[in-house]
Amino acid sequence: MPSRVSLHCEPGERIPRRGELAKLASRVICGEKLLGQVNIVFCPDGRVRALNRQYRGLDRVTDVLSFSWDEEGFAGEIFIANPQAKRQSKRFNNNYFNELRRLIVHGLLHLCGYDHVKSIDRGIMRKKEDFYLTP
Repeated sequence: MPSRVSLHCEPGERIPRRGELAKLASRVICGEKLLGQVNIVFCPDGRVRALNRQYRGLDRVTDVLSFSWDEEGFAGEIFIANPQAKRQSKRFNNNYFNELRRLIVHGLLHLCGYDHVKSIDRGIMRKKEDFYLTP
């Protein structure tokens, strides 16, 4: 089954250059051979904080959360805290659009099974991120 990506903004959230972000997501999905639908949801900090608390036991906002689904035709969902992305883009000396690009790639790589807990895995994941983020 071919991969598909869908970008959603919760009420009050907006993202720039939606088509370019969807194209980037499709590139990662195809490059990593991830099968099934992927929903990417841009939401307020509170939504991501609640999900982080419920599923990871961490009562704090984070930038991106990925949830794999064990369901035919559906690879998973990614939640991006839009306000957090805006704040950290300044901290990382990045612009907001490029921070969203980074978070989309990062979240998709998690859906593909990559992780960054161990330093060796972090290096592998970083190389993959750099590959997809390079024009």
